[in-house]
Parts: sequence; C-alpha cells; structure tokens
Amino acid sequence: MSRRRRHVTAPPADARFWGRPNEETAPNQRPIRPTSDPGAVARSLGNPPLSVGQATVRRHLDAVYEEAVRAATALAAANGLLYDSSSE
Repeated sequence: MSRRRRHVTAPPADARFWGRPNEETAPNQRPIRPTSDPGAVARSLGNPPLSVGQATVRRHLDAVYEEAVRAATALAAANGLLYDSSSE
C-alpha cells in the first residue's frame, strides 16, 4: 500500500504579490516631487482617438491628470514622503 503524499501548497496569489505581513521590506525613502505638467506623457503620445473635439478631450483629460496628481501629492504629504524644497 502506498503512502499519500502531503501536498505543499503555494502561498495565495495576494501573498505572492504583496508579500507576507511578517516580512520586513525597506521602504522607499526618496522624497516625491509633484509634477508641474501632469498631462505631459499623455500629450507625447499624440491625440486621443475620440470622436469629440480635440480641445474638449484635451481639457477633460488634463483635468483628470491634475486631479490624480493632487491625490498622489496628498497621499505623499500624509505619509511624510513629499519633497521639501526649503531643505536645499
């Protein structure tokens, strides 16, 4: 009679991605500088393929990019990661 093998289970997908809670990781300590031009990368890709006027599209997308930068800046400031220009 053969013995049953115990299966070694892999960690769940979230643990493989995020790591285990007991693992220490070195945080990124570089300060974050908010950009002055949030839409620069998107503009470098050319005009978006939308059927409405390009000026309207650009205005709305710029508003979305600016709001994303505001949210990221607020998160960085709340966690003490915002670049301090007065320290130079």
